[in-house]
Amino acid sequence: MSSPGRARRRTGKEPAGPPQSRRRPTSTSSFGVGRRESHDASSFYARFSAPQVSDDDTVFRSPIEGKIVAGDARHMNEVEDASVALVVTSPPYFAGKDYEAALGQGHVPASYLEYLAMLRDVFAECVRTLEPGGRLSVNVANLGRKPYRSLSGDVAGILQDDLGLLLRGEVIWVKARGAAGSCAWGSFCSPANPVLRDLTERVVIASKGRFDRAVPAARRRSLGLPAGVSVTKDEFMEATTDVWEIPAERATRVGHPAPFPVELPQRLIELYTYEDDLVLDPFIGSGTTAVAAVRAGRRYVGYDTESRYVRIAERRAEEERSRVLRAGERAVPRRAGARDLAHALLSEAGFRDLDADVRLEAGVEVALAGHDAGGRRWFFDVSGSLGSLPGGLRRGEVLWSALGRAAVVHASYPENPLVLLTTEAPAPGSAGERAWRALQVPDGPGGLPAVYDVIEIESDQALSRLRTMARSGRRSRAR
Repeated sequence: MSSPGRARRRTGKEPAGPPQSRRRPTSTSSFGVGRRESHDASSFYARFSAPQVSDDDTVFRSPIEGKIVAGDARHMNEVEDASVALVVTSPPYFAGKDYEAALGQGHVPASYLEYLAMLRDVFAECVRTLEPGGRLSVNVANLGRKPYRSLSGDVAGILQDDLGLLLRGEVIWVKARGAAGSCAWGSFCSPANPVLRDLTERVVIASKGRFDRAVPAARRRSLGLPAGVSVTKDEFMEATTDVWEIPAERATRVGHPAPFPVELPQRLIELYTYEDDLVLDPFIGSGTTAVAAVRAGRRYVGYDTESRYVRIAERRAEEERSRVLRAGERAVPRRAGARDLAHALLSEAGFRDLDADVRLEAGVEVALAGHDAGGRRWFFDVSGSLGSLPGGLRRGEVLWSALGRAAVVHASYPENPLVLLTTEAPAPGSAGERAWRALQVPDGPGGLPAVYDVIEIESDQALSRLRTMARSGRRSRAR
């Protein structure tokens, strides 16, 4: 037996080369762990009752293409069992909105407990329509201040405890920053009774019976089920965080007192569904979920008890369908990724021998590389999304990452221009614009800058500026 602290004697049978260090697996402790690789969390999950997971993989392909019903979502007879991939909804607020002025009349509950009972009945009907592994996502605003009521907590309890769904997480939707948001201050600048102002809402997410979607993608294709993926890498990385910053929608813009922005359901749709999947909204209101589904290339079905909102929703969905059809006439559809559009623009501009995802010797990767008419090789970094993730270089973390790559590329390839192609450039006069402009200074007479130019790929000038670069090389840089 070896002594503690003494190195093990070599036998001569060990593999040649330096000893290989192995990362020790971690396990749950009183203080948690920093790493997740090879982490054994069994002791943590042993503290809870085991979830009921099903191996059911029955999926029905509904013939519904796009349908909005004026009716009660507690009885969705038009929707078949196991035919819906995702439920996205924002239930009507319990009180305080114009369309619920008559509490206790008709379909509007008179008390909070009745409201929760109504939600439970609707969600139970949603569970019936969900395919195994399908997700249910509920956007809610927490209520009140005297006292505060966690509606998101009550919804989570309904989904998990009453309906047996598997909770998957909760997203904090940040609608505003700083001094924006609710104006209820309570005791202003006094500890007597300060009030927390509402800047966020919650999105509670659960799945039916299993953690993964039923039927793998390859088998889905053979069965004629939806299997195409449309989410981009940038969208996926952003959507899998639990804090989403998306500006709120104005009620007057869509003719509904409590709309949520298209980007919110679209992000959920892109993350959790395949192309042509069926999306359900049992409280469809002004039709925002239908608009998001059309924009993302999915089918939709929705319900609302108010006929006037059904008409608004149908009109908005049809307008979006017409817009998408018009966009489909272009060389690059709107649903294509930013890299697809960038590649098409560079090709049309005259750049030759275009390569994608080019790994450079410097250890970094550029999205695209190509040659101009004179044979000079250009590098192109592409950021942003044409889908549910706005921002591009206007997002601080994306900008600094792009500038860091630009500096590394320029240090290794000083004779090759690098252009940053983006969906949104840093705002004029912002710190971001000053930062990239600082890297636009050439390295002495005749030298190139680290960032040759920044171009918004959806701007009217993008193609003409790229054509000038492709024809004239480095002398074409726009100021």
